[in-house]
Amino acid sequence: MKFKRIPKDYFITILDRLTRFEPAYIRYSRVFDDIINKFCLDFNCKDLDLNSKIHIVEEIFNSSLKEVNNDYFVNNVIEELEENYFTKNEISYQYLSSRLNISAMINEISENGIDLKNLLWIKKLNSERINIKTLRNKYSLLYPIEKIILCEGQTEYTLLNTMFKLFDINLDKIGVIVIPAGGKNQVARKYYSMTEYIKLPFFILLDKDASQTKSLIEPKLRNKDKIYLIKSGEFEDLIPINVLLKAINFIHKNEYNCIFDDFNNQSSMVLNLENIYKKYGFGEFKKAQFAQELKKYIENFTTKEDFNNTEIETIVKYI
Repeated sequence: MKFKRIPKDYFITILDRLTRFEPAYIRYSRVFDDIINKFCLDFNCKDLDLNSKIHIVEEIFNSSLKEVNNDYFVNNVIEELEENYFTKNEISYQYLSSRLNISAMINEISENGIDLKNLLWIKKLNSERINIKTLRNKYSLLYPIEKIILCEGQTEYTLLNTMFKLFDINLDKIGVIVIPAGGKNQVARKYYSMTEYIKLPFFILLDKDASQTKSLIEPKLRNKDKIYLIKSGEFEDLIPINVLLKAINFIHKNEYNCIFDDFNNQSSMVLNLENIYKKYGFGEFKKAQFAQELKKYIENFTTKEDFNNTEIETIVKYI
């Protein structure tokens, strides 16, 4: 068989795709087809059955490494997590039975540029080989995952872990992943889809006005899953006014300062923020961008006391 060797810098892309939080039949098929199409000079993946694909990729992959070994510790852990995370799929286990020398590949990957959590975790796993939960707790690596928080959008995704840390809960240490659905109307669809193949428990966080979404989910809600509707409104309504006020003035410190009177208790917090940005000429209020800026402010300038007796404290206990 004629093939080109896989470049060393491409191993990071392969490792990232092999270790994402998806069933193996999805992530491995993507990687295997990519390797055959990019590096095999004799075949096209469309012409091959699965066993042939596996055989070809094993040869290309292992032949591209400087040194191969008989160490399949990482492969075995990946297979173990597949069983913990996902419903059984025979194609997944066919892919996972392949003898890709993942440990040898990891040894050839430089530490530079590795900032994705799945890559950090797999590198630490390969080097330290301690209990996987101990490893996660030691380095706040998120993996292995044990629970999913399914939320509506990017604001929750950006801020939840930061806010939980104020209450001494690090989601990355306890293996809780936050997944945004892409909007209120997508949550039920996302839940239906993900529970078809994911065995892990879900905590579904919804805005107050998402009662219809809640009613769509409840008939299919598994015993291990929970739904919580934010009583105060939207996620932004969970943030105390004094925190938002100080954050806005910190973010726009060279501009006009807003005051408590700029917040109308009868309006949603998002509407308040939109009006404040308009009033002071801060430009268009963009939720995702503001969440990133608010995250930095909370990390550096707030404490648990700023959020005591707020609904976020209730959510922390509920989870």
